[in-house]
Amino acid sequence: MKEYTKGNLTVVWEPGACIHAAICVKMLPNVYQPGKKPWINLDNAEQQQLIDQINACPSGALSYNVKGENTNLKTNIKMEKPNVAGTSPVIIGLEEGKNYAWCSCGKSTNQPWCDGSHKGSGMSPVVFKAEESKKRAMCLCKHSASKPYCDGSHSKL
Repeated sequence: MKEYTKGNLTVVWEPGACIHAAICVKMLPNVYQPGKKPWINLDNAEQQQLIDQINACPSGALSYNVKGENTNLKTNIKMEKPNVAGTSPVIIGLEEGKNYAWCSCGKSTNQPWCDGSHKGSGMSPVVFKAEESKKRAMCLCKHSASKPYCDGSHSKL
C-alpha cells in the first residue's frame, strides 16, 4: 500500500488490487501519470475531484480518508444478497496474465465486470489474473460457488 497526502486528504493505493482499468488516468490525467515517479500527484486536482475519481475506481485499489471525517464506505448499509444481473452465463475470452475485476454485487452496468457500483454495499469485486488465454463462462446470477465462473447455479433461481 502507498499513501499520498494533500492537506487533510490521504489517498491510498493498493497496487495488488489494481486491474489497470485506467479510469483514474482517464478522469484525472494530470494527477495519475504512470510514467512518472511518484505517479500520483494530488496537487494537480481539487479535493472533491479526487474523491469523485476514487469513487469511480472499479477495483477499489484507490481509497481515501479525510482527516476528521468518517469516509469509510464499508460502514454503509450492506447488501445481504447480490442482485441477479442475468439468468445465464456470458462467454468471455480471457487474456493470459491480464487482471480482471468480476462484479459480485450484480449492480454494475458493465457486466460481468465491476464498474464501482458496489461502493457502500459491503461487497467488493472478485479480482483475478487469467492464468491462460481461454474462453470462460462468467457467472451473471452472482450465486455461483465457483465465482467468477458459472457453475450452473442460475438454474436453481
